[in-house]
Amino acid sequence: MKLQKLLEVIEYSEIKGDIDPDAEIEHISNDSRDIHSGDIFVAMKGVLQDGHDYVEKARESGASLAVVDHIVDSDIAQVVVENPRMALADLACEFYGHPSREMTVLGVTATNGKTSTAYMIRDIFKAAGYEVGVVGTVEVQYKDVSIPSILTTPESIHLQRHLRNMADSGIDVVVMEVSSSAQELYRNRGIDYDIVSFNNISVEHLEQHGTFENYFHFKSRLIRHAEHKTAVVLNIDAPLIKGLVDQTEGQVFTAGIEEEALIGIRDIDISSGFPTFNYVVTEDRTTDDWSLKKTEFSIDLQVAGYHSVLNAMIAITFGLLAGIDESVIRGALHEFKGVERRFELIYNKDYMIIDDHYANVKNIDVTLETLCRMDYDRLHILYAIRGGRGAELNRENAEETVKWMPKLPLENFIATKSVEVVSSKDAVTDGELEAFQREMQKAGYDIPVIDNLKEAIDRIQSKVEPGDVLLLAGCQGMDHGAKYIWQALADQSEGDEKMYWQKKIDERIC
Repeated sequence: MKLQKLLEVIEYSEIKGDIDPDAEIEHISNDSRDIHSGDIFVAMKGVLQDGHDYVEKARESGASLAVVDHIVDSDIAQVVVENPRMALADLACEFYGHPSREMTVLGVTATNGKTSTAYMIRDIFKAAGYEVGVVGTVEVQYKDVSIPSILTTPESIHLQRHLRNMADSGIDVVVMEVSSSAQELYRNRGIDYDIVSFNNISVEHLEQHGTFENYFHFKSRLIRHAEHKTAVVLNIDAPLIKGLVDQTEGQVFTAGIEEEALIGIRDIDISSGFPTFNYVVTEDRTTDDWSLKKTEFSIDLQVAGYHSVLNAMIAITFGLLAGIDESVIRGALHEFKGVERRFELIYNKDYMIIDDHYANVKNIDVTLETLCRMDYDRLHILYAIRGGRGAELNRENAEETVKWMPKLPLENFIATKSVEVVSSKDAVTDGELEAFQREMQKAGYDIPVIDNLKEAIDRIQSKVEPGDVLLLAGCQGMDHGAKYIWQALADQSEGDEKMYWQKKIDERIC
């Protein structure tokens, strides 16, 4: 693409040096290590590094132009913009030909459940015969392509490349998890969304955003910046999300279990751990571009947890808005087997083992409420203290856990620092450990803390009896928990059963 066409899509205040508007640009990058002859380098400021410090390195690698927010000491031609991140997104959209306009794009944001909801939506649309791609926490996936994710929402230049590849390969529908980081850092700028949702909100990512108010501000951009043609699905059980009803140009469809809304849930039964319920649209609703008909039909899920009901409510709504038949939606959700570490049932024979990422207060609240609703004998919890997320988050998580403990048939509770499996950035600090222990002791619980995850699993699993539930609870530190469990089961088994557990180990992404 000619440089002149790219410069037309960004607002710049100054150009330093000579540029050739007819130069053919074959590549754009914000990584100086990914620069070749004739490329454009976009210098962005990050938390740990400033891309402006690498402009000269990009020039040495062959870059013909740098996009900067101030002139740097280098002989390379430079274009000065107010915000290089915004410029990168605009350049990426233009360079790859706005691929989101060629597909139906569905955006999901929430503190909890984005991944599960996205994969439910994917399976509903696949069952209806669409070719579907996913961009999210686990992977970028379409056709036979699966690229493990580093970021929930990739950097804008990479995201647009993925979308271009999807469009060119015949993808009809793209389901995107949209993180608060993506919205703050303009990674999803320029995406043409057809349907978006805001499922829930609780405290998260304060290490990046500083305050909850900032977190919600960026989280809600997906809704507040929606175009009029976009269908907006809001779970108004959360007062903050309810407040967005009048803050968007999009066409709003309200959902809720506790609040009176257009879309709701009735007759929830979660006694087995696997929910059944009725999905309800209370009245016909037609807007300029979208419509829902009054309906009520039953859903039978094969994934555990109360949170699965909330996720399914949103996913079903996406399907109905797109005109997918109720019977197709019911069948797709019945076949849905869940997403790794989201109240994932990893063993279900004489007793249950549930693996949950247990990341924040809202997640904990839903997980433990589900366990309160289930029928079983005794509960055993192995809790991974969350390293690298600060003392306050660990205090809040412990406080929320303590609130539920008297309501549960709790037999054993062990904590672990998971020292043998976490990276240095996820290691538990003294302050994080102290915050957890202080909350537990304040409530009268003396919780043993075991350094090694493997030792902790061996100790608590030896106490589990038929009819019990073992919960593996915690982010980062518990990522290897299922592997340890399955390895123990493989070591105890022979023949086909041994091969089954070994296959589970091989498939686990950690």
